Amino acid sequence: MSSDAPTPDNVPVDSPVDSRADAPGRPDQSGAAPDLARSRHGLLAEAFETLALAMGPFIDQRMSDYFHEELSWEETAANRMGRAHDHGATDPLFQLLVLRRFWGPVFADFFGEDLRPLIGQIIEARNLWAHFNLPDDADYIDRMLLTIERLVAPVAPDATSGLRGLRTRLRNPSPSPEDLDAVPTVDSDRLRNQLAESEGAFSELQDEYNDLAAQLEVSRKAALGRQHRITTIEQQLSAVHNRSDILAAYLEEERSTRQRIEWLFVGLIAALMVLMLLVAG
Repeated sequence: MSSDAPTPDNVPVDSPVDSRADAPGRPDQSGAAPDLARSRHGLLAEAFETLALAMGPFIDQRMSDYFHEELSWEETAANRMGRAHDHGATDPLFQLLVLRRFWGPVFADFFGEDLRPLIGQIIEARNLWAHFNLPDDADYIDRMLLTIERLVAPVAPDATSGLRGLRTRLRNPSPSPEDLDAVPTVDSDRLRNQLAESEGAFSELQDEYNDLAAQLEVSRKAALGRQHRITTIEQQLSAVHNRSDILAAYLEEERSTRQRIEWLFVGLIAALMVLMLLVAG
């Protein structure tokens, strides 16, 4: 996965990036690195990889259609955002920034508006991840995994199972070899049943989300239809108003012409009467 910082496996314990003892994934004063914090960092790295693979083709298609006159939509988008485009559509941070920057003209008609705030949350988490500064809180990682899952679900529903697997691994980390003897026997059948129930509940929620999204789309289309009819009526009223103004001007001109004719007729009669009086005298 493309990122601005190496993953924990590539960073030595005594490296400058990993030097502060009070940050997750960094060694404490005794020099031992907390495996749990490092595993959380790794889980989030896998989540960003899944995000990039799932969103890449979708974003590429949408942006290519939007910038169809450009040779490279990645370069054009990067220039508008004032960023380099070395990794382009394969970089999850670049993808997230593109989603946020071009939400209105490119993506708003596909995603629900409730998903828009999630992009900023994932960007913030990605920046914390890149600088090894994630909160020392498993609930935060779980919320971020769920947030990424919600964003990915409308685009690539099949990818959500992998993200749910990451959340399961977060809640049930693998024990260290020296602790295996202390681990009680696990009822695998019961866990499988619980997982099946959880997946069934999620599937129902996904179906409900799809139904609501479909209803929202129908409502949007109905609203657009009503707006179109209103616009048509307004245009018709404007045309009638223009014709009314033209007719009023025509009637005013006819009225003026009639008055001139009437005064001309009165003057002609008066002239005839004067002529008759002069002849009679």
